[in-house]
Amino acid sequence: MLYKIVRLIIKPFLFIFYNIKVEGIDNIPKEDGYIVCGNHIKAIDPILMAAALPCQIHFMAKNELFKNPLLGALLKAVGAFSIKRGEPDLKSIRTSLKLLRNNKNIGIFPEGTRNISDELKAEPGIAMLSIKSKKGILPVSIKSSYKLFKKTRIIVGDVIYLNEFYDIKLKNNDYINISLEIMKKIRSL
Repeated sequence: MLYKIVRLIIKPFLFIFYNIKVEGIDNIPKEDGYIVCGNHIKAIDPILMAAALPCQIHFMAKNELFKNPLLGALLKAVGAFSIKRGEPDLKSIRTSLKLLRNNKNIGIFPEGTRNISDELKAEPGIAMLSIKSKKGILPVSIKSSYKLFKKTRIIVGDVIYLNEFYDIKLKNNDYINISLEIMKKIRSL
């Protein structure tokens, strides 16, 4: 509920101040229960995505953000959950899979952190979660200078399904390679 209220309040300001134009809105599935996956350049990216997309997104957020009591409470109240970066985090994996099983949308930035370089990076989680949950990935690309009143394009691509991997035993490197391919698709939007 708080997610919708916060979104309702901040959306007009973000659309004006960041001059947001959303492309590919018809690519968003009619039914919830998918993984929203995007590039990550600035800390405001999850807020821009939440404002631009009409669905609730339960974002993974780095564990350090939850250490601030006020910020942590706000993040939890809008449906975010923590992830320990740089290590396997079984709790966040279980949380993600539970949300997806309950047809909730989760938001992930596969690079694992903000990436302002041209280097293509991806953690294995996006592919692993999609395959284990058998849920689609909604690729979203944010193209912006992040300067006030300059155009920000949020491009929603076609849903990516990884059906061909559902019944195959994969290793960590396989998940990384699949995740890298997803990031290539996001960058090409």
